[in-house]
Amino acid sequence: MRSSIVALGLLAGCFPGFDDVEYRTPPPFSDPQAGCAIGCHGSDTSNAPPVSLSGAIDTTHVGIGAHQQHLDPASTWHRPVACADCHAVPTDIASPGHMDDADGKAEITFGAIAGAGATWNGVSCTVSCHGDSTTGGTKTQPTWTQVDGTQSTCGSCHGLPPPAPHPAGTNCASCHPTMEEGSMTFRDAASHINGVVDVSGGATGGCTSCHGSANAAPPKDLDGNTDRTAPGVGAHQIHLQPSTWHRTITCSNCHVVPTSTDAPGHRDGDNVAELPFDALNPAGVYSPATTTCSTLYCHGNGRDNIGSISWLAPGPLACGSCHSTNGTGMSGRHRRHIAEEGIRCSQCHSTVIDANMGIIAPNLHVNGVHEVKLTTGTYNPATRGCSGLGGGCHGPQTW
Repeated sequence: MRSSIVALGLLAGCFPGFDDVEYRTPPPFSDPQAGCAIGCHGSDTSNAPPVSLSGAIDTTHVGIGAHQQHLDPASTWHRPVACADCHAVPTDIASPGHMDDADGKAEITFGAIAGAGATWNGVSCTVSCHGDSTTGGTKTQPTWTQVDGTQSTCGSCHGLPPPAPHPAGTNCASCHPTMEEGSMTFRDAASHINGVVDVSGGATGGCTSCHGSANAAPPKDLDGNTDRTAPGVGAHQIHLQPSTWHRTITCSNCHVVPTSTDAPGHRDGDNVAELPFDALNPAGVYSPATTTCSTLYCHGNGRDNIGSISWLAPGPLACGSCHSTNGTGMSGRHRRHIAEEGIRCSQCHSTVIDANMGIIAPNLHVNGVHEVKLTTGTYNPATRGCSGLGGGCHGPQTW
């Protein structure tokens, strides 16, 4: 008689056609299958098994395990897992995959979020939800029947932070807008373990979330360094801040500016910045080992791309740091004019520099153009010739 009553109760729970009041209302944490979670898999007061099909109620029983921890809609750190993420949810009691195994054990049919290689061995799962061997977590194969919280702490599924090439910073909100700034608290728990890597430039938005504030590039690098002797900080501000002596350098002059977080050239290497340089520096090379840039136009002599400088060198640089001040090694007849005739830079580059060697138009300095504007006479860049000089300098000459 008892078995018949139980059977009727289960049927009432799984099929709306039965009128057993005890089993008619689905529990708030269940899938929307009319009554199924109540009749066999739970009650009105808790999600998933408070009682397994064999009558067990302890979480150490595999039929109970971590069901409630997964399905709880009030979780503060992950989206509620649905029954369909791990099981085939039947349309009726005889649906394939429901209870057609001879051993009476639940069939595990993982959904897409668990990953293509997801497995269950009767004790633990290997699923993307809990990370894998590449993510640096300490509990990437958690025991199903262990629900003491030790397998769900931050760092269980992925490292804090994950290993390279993930940035080494520890402020998750810098890149993940679903996190609270400077803490391990989620702004939106439903966005965690949802199959989507939520990266949109950080909680404050934009590239500056990872690469510094609006104060031109790193006051802080991805490792949290603020000292300019750290390669991730270096001379970024000296280059990118408005200058009184050179044009403002942009990120794209040295780096590929990505259109998205995963764009090629952004973070697809060994966690060391990639520097392809721009058209002004076609042969430019940066050596991480020596923190030195070489074969550059920018720090060259104006004639050849031979500039070389330490990325950690202090600034601003003095006149003569890149090209000589007496014309030695420079193009054409610089040396003769400057060293022998005493001609000032301002007499030929009047739109760029004044008589006291002060740069008056920073945007015209180190811009890839020879800005020649004579105080007297004209210069023809096509023939590289001067004419109409007056003042007894010389007649028409080729530079």
